[in-house]
Amino acid sequence: MLPPRRLLFVVVACMWTLPVIATAQAAPAEADGDDEPAEVGTGTLPATARFERVGRGPLALRRICDLTAFHGSLYAAHANRPLDSDGATITRYDPAATARPFTVAFDWNRPGRPLAGGAAGQGFLRVHHIGDRLFVPDADPPYNGFGFVDHGTEGYVFLSDTQGNFAPARGERLLPPALPDAGGRAGAAVLPRAYHVLDVIRYRGMTLASTGSVPPRERAWFGPSPGALHVADANLQRWTYAIDYPHPWQNGVWRIGFMVRFQGRLFGGIQDYDGREPNDVVVVDAAAGATSLAQSSLHAQRITGTGASHTLRWYVDGPTLYWLAWERFRGARLWRSTDGDHWTTVNLPPDAGAPTDLTRWRDGLVLLTSTGLWRLDGPAPRRIATVERRIVRGGSEGPFDLTDGFCAAPLAVLGNTLYAGSQRDGALWRVVE
Repeated sequence: MLPPRRLLFVVVACMWTLPVIATAQAAPAEADGDDEPAEVGTGTLPATARFERVGRGPLALRRICDLTAFHGSLYAAHANRPLDSDGATITRYDPAATARPFTVAFDWNRPGRPLAGGAAGQGFLRVHHIGDRLFVPDADPPYNGFGFVDHGTEGYVFLSDTQGNFAPARGERLLPPALPDAGGRAGAAVLPRAYHVLDVIRYRGMTLASTGSVPPRERAWFGPSPGALHVADANLQRWTYAIDYPHPWQNGVWRIGFMVRFQGRLFGGIQDYDGREPNDVVVVDAAAGATSLAQSSLHAQRITGTGASHTLRWYVDGPTLYWLAWERFRGARLWRSTDGDHWTTVNLPPDAGAPTDLTRWRDGLVLLTSTGLWRLDGPAPRRIATVERRIVRGGSEGPFDLTDGFCAAPLAVLGNTLYAGSQRDGALWRVVE
Protein backbone atom coordinates (compact mmCIF):
# COMPACT_ATOMS: atom_id res chain seq x y z
CA MET A 1 0.00 0.00 0.00
CA LEU A 2 1.12 3.54 -0.64
CA PRO A 3 1.44 5.02 2.86
CA PRO A 4 -0.18 8.45 3.32
CA ARG A 5 2.22 11.22 4.02
CA ARG A 6 3.24 11.29 7.65
CA LEU A 7 0.71 8.61 8.59
CA LEU A 8 2.99 5.69 9.34
CA PHE A 9 2.72 4.58 12.96
CA VAL A 10 5.49 2.46 14.43
CA VAL A 11 5.86 1.00 17.89
CA VAL A 12 9.50 0.97 18.89
CA ALA A 13 10.49 -0.83 22.07
CA CYS A 14 14.02 0.46 22.47
CA MET A 15 16.35 3.31 21.65
CA TRP A 16 17.75 3.21 18.11
CA THR A 17 20.82 4.92 16.75
CA LEU A 18 21.95 5.14 13.16
CA PRO A 19 24.42 2.28 12.66
CA VAL A 20 27.24 1.67 10.26
CA ILE A 21 27.07 -2.02 9.42
CA ALA A 22 30.20 -4.09 8.76
CA THR A 23 30.64 -7.49 7.23
CA ALA A 24 33.22 -10.02 8.30
CA GLN A 25 35.77 -9.29 5.62
CA ALA A 26 36.31 -7.40 2.39
CA ALA A 27 35.32 -9.11 -0.86
CA PRO A 28 36.41 -8.51 -4.44
CA ALA A 29 34.41 -6.00 -6.46
CA GLU A 30 31.46 -7.51 -8.30
CA ALA A 31 31.00 -7.17 -12.05
CA ASP A 32 28.87 -4.29 -13.33
CA GLY A 33 25.14 -5.02 -13.34
CA ASP A 34 22.65 -6.32 -10.78
CA ASP A 35 22.74 -10.14 -11.12
CA GLU A 36 25.12 -12.93 -11.90
CA PRO A 37 26.02 -12.94 -15.62
CA ALA A 38 22.81 -13.56 -17.55
CA GLU A 39 22.32 -15.84 -20.53
CA VAL A 40 22.51 -14.13 -23.94
CA GLY A 41 22.25 -17.07 -26.37
CA THR A 42 24.37 -17.68 -29.46
CA GLY A 43 24.25 -16.77 -33.14
CA THR A 44 22.85 -13.66 -34.77
CA LEU A 45 19.72 -11.65 -34.21
CA PRO A 46 16.92 -12.33 -36.67
CA ALA A 47 16.18 -9.56 -39.14
CA THR A 48 12.46 -10.04 -38.55
CA ALA A 49 10.53 -11.93 -35.91
CA ARG A 50 7.19 -12.09 -34.16
CA PHE A 51 5.87 -12.34 -30.62
CA GLU A 52 4.24 -15.63 -29.65
CA ARG A 53 2.22 -16.17 -26.48
CA VAL A 54 3.70 -19.08 -24.49
CA GLY A 55 1.08 -19.30 -21.79
CA ARG A 56 0.08 -18.30 -18.30
CA GLY A 57 1.14 -20.14 -15.18
CA PRO A 58 -1.00 -21.14 -12.20
CA LEU A 59 -1.45 -18.20 -9.80
CA ALA A 60 -0.13 -15.81 -12.43
CA LEU A 61 -1.30 -12.27 -11.67
CA ARG A 62 -1.98 -9.34 -13.96
CA ARG A 63 1.65 -8.26 -14.37
CA ILE A 64 5.04 -9.88 -14.79
CA CYS A 65 7.53 -7.40 -13.33
CA ASP A 66 10.78 -9.34 -13.75
CA LEU A 67 12.18 -12.45 -15.44
CA THR A 68 15.35 -14.32 -14.42
CA ALA A 69 16.88 -17.51 -15.80
CA PHE A 70 18.15 -19.99 -13.20
CA HIS A 71 19.07 -23.68 -13.59
CA GLY A 72 17.32 -24.08 -16.94
CA SER A 73 14.07 -22.41 -15.88
CA LEU A 74 12.66 -18.91 -16.10
CA TYR A 75 11.38 -17.34 -12.87
CA ALA A 76 8.71 -14.64 -13.17
CA ALA A 77 7.88 -12.07 -10.47
CA HIS A 78 4.15 -11.26 -10.45
CA ALA A 79 1.99 -8.41 -9.15
CA ASN A 80 -1.43 -6.87 -9.68
CA ARG A 81 -1.03 -3.21 -8.69
CA PRO A 82 2.28 -3.07 -6.80
CA LEU A 83 2.16 -1.39 -3.38
CA ASP A 84 -1.58 -0.89 -3.84
CA SER A 85 -3.35 -4.23 -4.34
CA ASP A 86 -2.95 -7.70 -2.85
CA GLY A 87 -1.18 -10.34 -4.91
CA ALA A 88 2.43 -11.57 -5.02
CA THR A 89 3.61 -14.81 -6.62
CA ILE A 90 6.65 -16.31 -8.31
CA THR A 91 6.07 -18.71 -11.18
CA ARG A 92 8.60 -21.07 -12.76
CA TYR A 93 8.66 -21.89 -16.47
CA ASP A 94 10.66 -24.95 -17.58
CA PRO A 95 10.48 -25.40 -21.38
CA ALA A 96 11.81 -28.97 -21.05
CA ALA A 97 8.82 -30.00 -18.93
CA THR A 98 6.44 -30.31 -21.85
CA ALA A 99 3.54 -31.79 -19.86
CA ARG A 100 3.58 -29.10 -17.15
CA PRO A 101 6.00 -26.30 -18.01
CA PHE A 102 4.49 -23.75 -15.56
CA THR A 103 4.56 -24.31 -11.80
CA VAL A 104 4.22 -22.11 -8.71
CA ALA A 105 7.60 -21.37 -7.15
CA PHE A 106 6.28 -19.22 -4.27
CA ASP A 107 2.82 -18.06 -3.23
CA TRP A 108 2.45 -15.01 -0.97
CA ASN A 109 -1.25 -14.43 -1.60
CA ARG A 110 -2.25 -15.72 1.88
CA PRO A 111 -5.88 -16.58 0.99
CA GLY A 112 -8.41 -16.32 3.79
CA ARG A 113 -6.37 -14.06 6.07
CA PRO A 114 -7.86 -10.84 7.59
CA LEU A 115 -7.96 -8.07 5.02
CA ALA A 116 -7.31 -5.01 7.21
CA GLY A 117 -3.92 -3.59 6.31
CA GLY A 118 -3.47 -5.92 3.35
CA ALA A 119 -3.76 -9.67 3.82
CA ALA A 120 -1.17 -10.60 1.19
CA GLY A 121 2.04 -9.31 -0.24
CA GLN A 122 1.37 -6.49 -2.69
CA GLY A 123 3.72 -7.36 -5.50
CA PHE A 124 7.06 -8.94 -6.29
CA LEU A 125 9.04 -6.52 -8.45
CA ARG A 126 12.37 -8.32 -8.80
CA VAL A 127 13.72 -11.87 -8.72
CA HIS A 128 17.53 -11.77 -8.64
CA HIS A 129 20.14 -14.44 -9.22
CA ILE A 130 22.80 -13.58 -6.64
CA GLY A 131 25.53 -16.10 -5.87
CA ASP A 132 24.02 -19.58 -6.05
CA ARG A 133 20.40 -18.75 -5.19
CA LEU A 134 17.45 -16.47 -5.90
CA PHE A 135 16.49 -13.35 -3.89
CA VAL A 136 12.97 -11.88 -4.03
CA PRO A 137 12.23 -8.64 -2.12
CA ASP A 138 8.73 -8.23 -0.67
CA ALA A 139 7.57 -4.90 -2.11
CA ASP A 140 4.76 -4.40 0.41
CA PRO A 141 4.29 -7.02 3.15
CA PRO A 142 0.98 -7.83 4.85
CA TYR A 143 0.11 -5.51 7.76
CA ASN A 144 3.42 -3.60 7.43
CA GLY A 145 5.08 -6.81 8.61
CA PHE A 146 4.40 -9.18 11.48
CA GLY A 147 6.66 -7.55 14.08
CA PHE A 148 8.95 -10.54 14.60
CA VAL A 149 11.85 -8.20 15.43
CA ASP A 150 11.46 -5.23 17.81
CA HIS A 151 7.64 -5.40 17.51
CA GLY A 152 7.54 -2.75 14.79
CA THR A 153 7.31 -2.31 11.04
CA GLU A 154 9.41 -4.77 9.06
CA GLY A 155 9.89 -6.08 5.52
CA TYR A 156 11.15 -9.36 4.07
CA VAL A 157 13.43 -10.81 1.43
CA PHE A 158 12.62 -14.36 0.35
CA LEU A 159 15.64 -16.52 -0.47
CA SER A 160 15.54 -19.78 -2.40
CA ASP A 161 17.79 -22.76 -1.84
CA THR A 162 20.57 -23.48 -4.34
CA GLN A 163 18.16 -25.33 -6.62
CA GLY A 164 15.69 -22.44 -6.89
CA ASN A 165 13.15 -23.83 -4.42
CA PHE A 166 11.43 -21.44 -1.99
CA ALA A 167 10.11 -22.37 1.45
CA PRO A 168 6.28 -22.01 1.60
CA ALA A 169 4.32 -19.69 3.85
CA ARG A 170 4.26 -21.15 7.34
CA GLY A 171 1.41 -22.70 9.32
CA GLU A 172 -2.32 -22.02 9.42
CA ARG A 173 -1.67 -18.26 9.68
CA LEU A 174 0.47 -18.37 6.52
CA LEU A 175 3.35 -16.51 8.14
CA PRO A 176 6.63 -15.87 6.36
CA PRO A 177 8.90 -18.92 6.16
CA ALA A 178 11.55 -19.46 8.83
CA LEU A 179 14.92 -17.70 8.53
CA PRO A 180 17.28 -18.70 5.72
CA ASP A 181 20.99 -19.24 6.22
CA ALA A 182 24.18 -18.58 4.28
CA GLY A 183 24.56 -22.31 3.63
CA GLY A 184 21.64 -22.37 1.21
CA ARG A 185 18.54 -22.98 3.34
CA ALA A 186 15.48 -21.29 1.85
CA GLY A 187 13.55 -18.83 4.00
CA ALA A 188 12.55 -15.23 4.70
CA ALA A 189 15.10 -12.67 5.91
CA VAL A 190 13.75 -9.90 8.16
CA LEU A 191 14.38 -6.18 7.63
CA PRO A 192 13.36 -4.17 10.72
CA ARG A 193 12.09 -0.63 10.05
CA ALA A 194 11.37 -1.36 6.34
CA TYR A 195 7.81 -1.12 5.07
CA HIS A 196 8.70 -1.55 1.36
CA VAL A 197 11.61 -3.66 0.06
CA LEU A 198 12.07 -2.83 -3.60
CA ASP A 199 15.39 -4.35 -4.67
CA VAL A 200 18.37 -6.45 -3.59
CA ILE A 201 21.98 -6.37 -4.79
CA ARG A 202 25.55 -7.29 -3.88
CA TYR A 203 27.99 -4.39 -3.57
CA ARG A 204 31.54 -4.40 -2.16
CA GLY A 205 30.89 -7.88 -0.76
CA MET A 206 27.81 -6.73 1.16
CA THR A 207 24.26 -7.83 0.43
CA LEU A 208 22.03 -4.75 0.35
CA ALA A 209 18.32 -4.05 0.07
CA SER A 210 16.75 -0.75 -1.02
CA THR A 211 13.67 0.23 0.92
CA GLY A 212 11.12 2.74 2.04
CA SER A 213 11.70 2.83 5.77
CA VAL A 214 11.10 4.27 9.19
CA PRO A 215 14.21 6.00 10.54
CA PRO A 216 15.66 5.14 13.94
CA ARG A 217 13.60 6.79 16.67
CA GLU A 218 13.42 6.89 20.45
CA ARG A 219 9.66 6.24 20.67
CA ALA A 220 6.52 5.86 18.59
CA TRP A 221 5.91 8.92 16.42
CA PHE A 222 4.50 10.26 13.17
CA GLY A 223 7.15 11.77 10.93
CA PRO A 224 9.64 11.39 8.11
CA SER A 225 10.00 8.18 6.11
CA PRO A 226 13.25 8.30 4.10
CA GLY A 227 14.44 5.76 1.59
CA ALA A 228 17.15 3.56 3.05
CA LEU A 229 19.70 0.87 2.35
CA HIS A 230 19.69 -2.16 4.63
CA VAL A 231 22.74 -4.46 4.98
CA ALA A 232 22.46 -8.20 5.60
CA ASP A 233 24.29 -10.00 8.37
CA ALA A 234 26.65 -12.89 7.59
CA ASN A 235 23.80 -15.43 7.74
CA LEU A 236 21.52 -13.39 5.46
CA GLN A 237 18.87 -13.47 8.19
CA ARG A 238 18.56 -9.95 9.60
CA TRP A 239 19.18 -6.88 7.45
CA THR A 240 19.82 -3.67 9.34
CA TYR A 241 19.03 -0.05 8.47
CA ALA A 242 22.36 1.53 7.50
CA ILE A 243 22.17 4.75 5.45
CA ASP A 244 19.32 6.79 4.01
CA TYR A 245 18.08 9.55 1.71
CA PRO A 246 17.22 12.34 2.21
CA HIS A 247 19.56 13.00 5.08
CA PRO A 248 18.86 14.90 7.32
CA TRP A 249 15.34 13.49 7.29
CA GLN A 250 12.44 15.55 5.98
CA ASN A 251 8.71 15.29 6.44
CA GLY A 252 7.28 13.08 3.73
CA VAL A 253 7.82 9.66 2.18
CA TRP A 254 10.81 8.67 0.07
CA ARG A 255 12.00 5.32 -1.25
CA ILE A 256 15.25 4.10 -2.74
CA GLY A 257 14.26 1.92 -5.67
CA PHE A 258 15.94 -0.28 -8.25
CA MET A 259 19.75 -0.53 -8.12
CA VAL A 260 22.76 -1.35 -10.31
CA ARG A 261 26.56 -1.52 -9.97
CA PHE A 262 28.64 0.49 -12.43
CA GLN A 263 32.36 1.27 -12.37
CA GLY A 264 32.71 0.73 -8.64
CA ARG A 265 29.65 2.73 -7.65
CA LEU A 266 26.11 1.77 -6.72
CA PHE A 267 23.24 3.63 -8.42
CA GLY A 268 19.68 3.60 -7.08
CA GLY A 269 16.45 5.22 -8.12
CA ILE A 270 14.63 7.75 -5.93
CA GLN A 271 10.89 7.93 -5.46
CA ASP A 272 9.44 10.90 -3.63
CA TYR A 273 5.80 10.28 -2.77
CA ASP A 274 4.99 13.99 -3.07
CA GLY A 275 6.90 14.52 -6.34
CA ARG A 276 9.01 17.44 -5.15
CA GLU A 277 12.43 15.73 -5.18
CA PRO A 278 15.04 17.81 -7.10
CA ASN A 279 17.27 14.82 -7.90
CA ASP A 280 16.77 11.63 -9.91
CA VAL A 281 19.05 8.99 -8.39
CA VAL A 282 21.32 8.28 -5.45
CA VAL A 283 24.92 7.15 -5.87
CA VAL A 284 26.94 5.24 -3.28
CA ASP A 285 30.71 5.36 -3.72
CA ALA A 286 32.37 3.03 -1.21
CA ALA A 287 36.09 2.45 -1.51
CA ALA A 288 37.40 -0.82 -2.89
CA GLY A 289 37.79 -3.23 0.00
CA ALA A 290 35.23 -1.38 2.14
CA THR A 291 33.44 -3.56 4.66
CA SER A 292 30.77 -1.06 5.73
CA LEU A 293 28.46 1.65 4.46
CA ALA A 294 28.79 5.20 5.75
CA GLN A 295 26.31 8.02 5.22
CA SER A 296 29.08 10.13 3.72
CA SER A 297 29.42 7.65 0.81
CA LEU A 298 25.95 8.51 -0.52
CA HIS A 299 25.06 11.53 -2.63
CA ALA A 300 22.20 12.41 -4.97
CA GLN A 301 22.48 13.10 -8.70
CA ARG A 302 20.22 15.00 -11.06
CA ILE A 303 20.14 13.68 -14.63
CA THR A 304 17.01 15.22 -16.14
CA GLY A 305 16.00 18.85 -16.43
CA THR A 306 13.29 18.61 -13.81
CA GLY A 307 14.44 15.90 -11.37
CA ALA A 308 11.95 13.62 -9.60
CA SER A 309 12.18 11.01 -12.37
CA HIS A 310 11.07 7.51 -11.45
CA THR A 311 13.58 4.75 -12.24
CA LEU A 312 12.06 1.82 -14.13
CA ARG A 313 15.19 -0.20 -14.96
CA TRP A 314 18.96 -0.16 -15.26
CA TYR A 315 21.08 -2.17 -17.68
CA VAL A 316 24.84 -2.37 -18.22
CA ASP A 317 26.11 -3.31 -21.67
CA GLY A 318 29.92 -3.32 -21.79
CA PRO A 319 31.13 0.20 -21.02
CA THR A 320 27.67 1.75 -21.10
CA LEU A 321 25.09 2.17 -18.35
CA TYR A 322 21.49 2.53 -19.53
CA TRP A 323 18.86 4.18 -17.36
CA LEU A 324 15.19 3.78 -18.19
CA ALA A 325 13.06 6.25 -16.26
CA TRP A 326 9.70 7.97 -16.24
CA GLU A 327 10.58 11.63 -16.60
CA ARG A 328 8.22 14.20 -15.23
CA PHE A 329 6.13 15.85 -17.99
CA ARG A 330 7.83 13.76 -20.74
CA GLY A 331 7.01 10.13 -20.02
CA ALA A 332 9.31 7.12 -20.25
CA ARG A 333 12.74 7.81 -21.74
CA LEU A 334 16.01 5.96 -22.15
CA TRP A 335 19.33 7.51 -21.12
CA ARG A 336 22.92 6.26 -21.33
CA SER A 337 26.30 7.10 -19.82
CA THR A 338 29.84 5.79 -20.07
CA ASP A 339 31.01 7.28 -16.76
CA GLY A 340 27.88 7.54 -14.59
CA ASP A 341 28.21 11.34 -14.43
CA HIS A 342 27.38 12.58 -17.92
CA TRP A 343 24.18 11.39 -19.58
CA THR A 344 22.60 11.58 -23.04
CA THR A 345 19.17 10.48 -24.20
CA VAL A 346 18.71 7.61 -26.64
CA ASN A 347 16.52 8.90 -29.44
CA LEU A 348 13.83 6.42 -30.42
CA PRO A 349 11.54 6.54 -33.47
CA PRO A 350 8.26 8.42 -32.95
CA ASP A 351 6.29 5.18 -33.24
CA ALA A 352 8.45 3.26 -30.75
CA GLY A 353 6.09 3.79 -27.85
CA ALA A 354 7.24 3.55 -24.23
CA PRO A 355 10.50 1.64 -23.55
CA THR A 356 10.24 -1.01 -20.83
CA ASP A 357 13.41 -3.16 -20.80
CA LEU A 358 16.60 -3.92 -22.69
CA THR A 359 19.03 -6.81 -22.75
CA ARG A 360 21.71 -8.43 -24.85
CA TRP A 361 20.40 -11.25 -27.03
CA ARG A 362 22.74 -13.25 -29.23
CA ASP A 363 24.96 -10.71 -31.03
CA GLY A 364 22.86 -7.61 -30.42
CA LEU A 365 21.36 -5.26 -27.84
CA VAL A 366 17.57 -5.27 -27.96
CA LEU A 367 14.96 -2.94 -26.48
CA LEU A 368 11.36 -3.83 -25.69
CA THR A 369 8.79 -1.07 -26.08
CA SER A 370 5.02 -0.98 -25.97
CA THR A 371 4.91 -1.31 -29.77
CA GLY A 372 7.72 -3.73 -30.58
CA LEU A 373 11.22 -5.14 -30.21
CA TRP A 374 14.08 -3.00 -31.49
CA ARG A 375 17.78 -3.54 -32.12
CA LEU A 376 19.70 -0.71 -30.44
CA ASP A 377 23.35 -1.30 -31.37
CA GLY A 378 23.59 0.24 -34.79
CA PRO A 379 23.40 3.61 -36.52
CA ALA A 380 19.72 3.86 -35.54
CA PRO A 381 17.19 1.68 -33.69
CA ARG A 382 15.71 -0.94 -36.02
CA ARG A 383 12.44 -2.76 -35.45
CA ILE A 384 12.68 -6.55 -35.30
CA ALA A 385 9.16 -7.49 -34.18
CA THR A 386 5.86 -5.65 -33.90
CA VAL A 387 3.45 -5.97 -30.99
CA GLU A 388 -0.10 -6.81 -32.04
CA ARG A 389 -2.52 -4.51 -30.27
CA ARG A 390 -6.23 -4.97 -29.69
CA ILE A 391 -8.92 -2.33 -29.93
CA VAL A 392 -10.48 -1.27 -26.64
CA ARG A 393 -12.80 1.53 -25.70
CA GLY A 394 -10.92 4.77 -26.20
CA GLY A 395 -7.98 3.32 -28.14
CA SER A 396 -5.87 0.16 -28.21
CA GLU A 397 -3.78 -1.88 -25.81
CA GLY A 398 -0.89 -4.30 -26.03
CA PRO A 399 0.66 -6.79 -23.60
CA PHE A 400 3.72 -4.61 -22.94
CA ASP A 401 2.12 -1.24 -22.34
CA LEU A 402 3.70 0.79 -19.55
CA THR A 403 0.88 1.40 -17.06
CA ASP A 404 2.61 1.17 -13.67
CA GLY A 405 5.61 3.02 -12.25
CA PHE A 406 6.95 0.01 -10.35
CA CYS A 407 6.37 -2.70 -12.94
CA ALA A 408 7.52 -2.47 -16.57
CA ALA A 409 7.39 -5.39 -19.02
CA PRO A 410 10.66 -7.36 -18.64
CA LEU A 411 12.96 -9.25 -21.02
CA ALA A 412 15.15 -12.30 -20.35
CA VAL A 413 17.01 -14.91 -22.37
CA LEU A 414 16.71 -18.62 -21.62
CA GLY A 415 18.69 -20.98 -23.83
CA ASN A 416 18.68 -19.20 -27.17
CA THR A 417 15.20 -17.70 -26.86
CA LEU A 418 14.15 -14.20 -25.83
CA TYR A 419 11.12 -13.96 -23.52
CA ALA A 420 8.94 -11.03 -22.42
CA GLY A 421 6.38 -10.65 -19.61
CA SER A 422 2.86 -9.32 -20.12
CA GLN A 423 1.34 -6.43 -18.19
CA ARG A 424 -2.18 -7.37 -19.22
CA ASP A 425 -2.75 -10.93 -18.01
CA GLY A 426 0.54 -12.21 -16.54
CA ALA A 427 1.30 -14.34 -19.61
CA LEU A 428 4.76 -15.22 -20.85
CA TRP A 429 5.67 -14.39 -24.46
CA ARG A 430 8.65 -15.35 -26.62
CA VAL A 431 10.20 -13.99 -29.79
CA VAL A 432 9.99 -16.41 -32.69
CA GLU A 433 11.99 -16.07 -35.87
